[in-house]
Amino acid sequence: MEYSFFIYDQIINIKLKGDYLGLPKEKILIRDAKIFTKSGNIDFVVDASEVNHMNSGGLSMLVRLYTDISQHNGKMLIISPPEQLTKLLKITKLDKVFQTVTRRGEAMQLLRLNRS
Repeated sequence: MEYSFFIYDQIINIKLKGDYLGLPKEKILIRDAKIFTKSGNIDFVVDASEVNHMNSGGLSMLVRLYTDISQHNGKMLIISPPEQLTKLLKITKLDKVFQTVTRRGEAMQLLRLNRS
């Protein structure tokens, strides 16, 4: 499991890579993301295109991230979730909660429009 953050146009971008299985590192990701929300950066794009596998523990991480962002009145979009994650979102009915898009540009545009 790997992740990285970068900020573009006041939108936090998180790049996920590898397997997300509820390991302690995912708690660190949540902690790191909270640093941004506490400082007023509340819009997030999560690039899941390089996620190999995600189980319920990894899904829990996404829910906790979404909850923190929502509590700060922010928005979160997921870019290019792999088929396995898309199926998991459908099974858990979280596809009704998480908005997914296919491209980073589309996500950035939606978040910018939401600011207006």
